[in-house]
Amino acid sequence: MKKSIIIVFVFAFSIVFSQKKKVLLIGIDGLQFEQIAKVNTPNFDEFTIKKGYTGGVFGSSSQQVTSSGPSWVTLLTGVWTDKHGITSNSASQVSKAKSIFKLIKSSSKLKTASISTWKNINLLLYKDMYSVDFSTQGGNDEISTALTINYIKDQAPDFAFIHLDDIDHAGHAVGFGLAYSKAIQKVDAQIGQLLKVIKKREKHNNEEWLVLLVTDHGRDSKGKGHGNQTLNEKTIFIGMNKKGTSFFEGIDNAKAVHSLKELEAFIPQTAIVSTVLKYLNINIKKEWNLDAKPLVD
Repeated sequence: MKKSIIIVFVFAFSIVFSQKKKVLLIGIDGLQFEQIAKVNTPNFDEFTIKKGYTGGVFGSSSQQVTSSGPSWVTLLTGVWTDKHGITSNSASQVSKAKSIFKLIKSSSKLKTASISTWKNINLLLYKDMYSVDFSTQGGNDEISTALTINYIKDQAPDFAFIHLDDIDHAGHAVGFGLAYSKAIQKVDAQIGQLLKVIKKREKHNNEEWLVLLVTDHGRDSKGKGHGNQTLNEKTIFIGMNKKGTSFFEGIDNAKAVHSLKELEAFIPQTAIVSTVLKYLNINIKKEWNLDAKPLVD
């Protein structure tokens, strides 16, 4: 009897630890961290969401404008502008730093995807797009969501990035208010659709998915503009559906922040790449010169 129990335990143990790890990174353009709590968001609520910062370290060589181009490249390369060289939204630039897509492909045979409503993200990283198994540029958030759902369902990439743009458009058009809140609720529903296909794959395909929520930048006090080194514009968030490191879990979102220096004690935007690599069991090489440590153990 004891022997049979041991056999069953070992079998169950082997199944759990043979689960294939995969990552979905959901990028939400221009979502002010503080605005999430003002709206009913049942799907955001499934994540542990912590405050972070963009824009590099104020007054240092890493300082960058809080605009989408530099911010998304930072999120997808794990380094600030002094290393990737992107200084604006112009697609005439090309990142000098390797992206998460290139780092994954240079170290493994894992499958990747990049589905971006704002086409400039993939254009700024276009040299690395040759390493991506599936990518799209442009369209709208509905198309991007549908493409991502279908690709995960049919192909199960090991790392997939989706960019959603509607919230940023609402901010630029009218600032904070009803339209902005409705855009948040719309994205929340799209996150729900993505989680549904992830959970189905986990149930039927012996997979374990890390899902990350990120934004590229905050907004000014009225919610319309961004680009400057202000507390609002530098404040971002990082959400995870898994337990994080003690640093991640110890972030106190309610802590009062009175200066940029205080904000820069929160999670740096550069932490996403190292987190994805760590979760996928890819050895992080010193020569990659990443700017932050992983948020998972």
